[in-house]
Amino acid sequence: MNGPSEPNEPPEPPEPPEPPDTDGSIRRRRVHRLGVLALVAALFIAAQLAIARSGKGTVEWFSDAVELVRGSWWAAPAFLVAYAARSLVLFPASLMTVSAGVLFGPWLGIPLAMLGALVSAAISYEVAHTVGPSDDTLNRPPVGRWAHRIQHAGFATVLTMRLLMVPFDPVNLLAGGLHIPRRTFLAGTAIGIVPWVAALVLAGASVGRVDAGLADLSATTLVFAAAAYALSIGLAALVARRSPPPLAADPTGAPQSDPDTPR
Repeated sequence: MNGPSEPNEPPEPPEPPEPPDTDGSIRRRRVHRLGVLALVAALFIAAQLAIARSGKGTVEWFSDAVELVRGSWWAAPAFLVAYAARSLVLFPASLMTVSAGVLFGPWLGIPLAMLGALVSAAISYEVAHTVGPSDDTLNRPPVGRWAHRIQHAGFATVLTMRLLMVPFDPVNLLAGGLHIPRRTFLAGTAIGIVPWVAALVLAGASVGRVDAGLADLSATTLVFAAAAYALSIGLAALVARRSPPPLAADPTGAPQSDPDTPR
């Protein structure tokens, strides 16, 4: 005969999860931010020293560099690499875009300049996203309410600033620092830069040198540039009129989180 069955022992309670290493995470973020800032500062100083040692101004130095690669088989990849790197040394995006017209003409220059500008904008965005305010900072009122509204209308905000031809890098840094979603930022950038990219590439193609003056521009190019600017202003006004209204203020002032970034 079987003996009496032993009572079932209660299962052991699960071990409580280990608390997150908050201090370690904060230290790693700070080291990451300092590393990115140090890299950008080093590249910027190196670029300025290279220009200073040449004994030329920025425009003249860059124009000579463009002439060195003109007609070479590696001009297109060199242009794209240079356009991407210019975001780390704050080299004017307008000069890079004009050089696309000088090197490749309008038909190839416009798509190459568009691609270079998008990659460059993405790099600037990531730098600002990394070294800029944390989510905790953006969640604090009154910053949170302001950031929340910009994020809510992120596409319209970026598109409007691009159409109004607000300087290129400040828009990238603002979008990254305020954590406007990446896809939203890139979409607004891709659409909004078309008029001025086309105008600058055509200007470069018509004059043949980056350091050429405005007097060398043809009447056709000037008319197209004026039309592109007028179109941009009109589209910006239309976008601003049709953009979504600001969200009601959140009691906590918390902005929307970036859906592309795990938190």
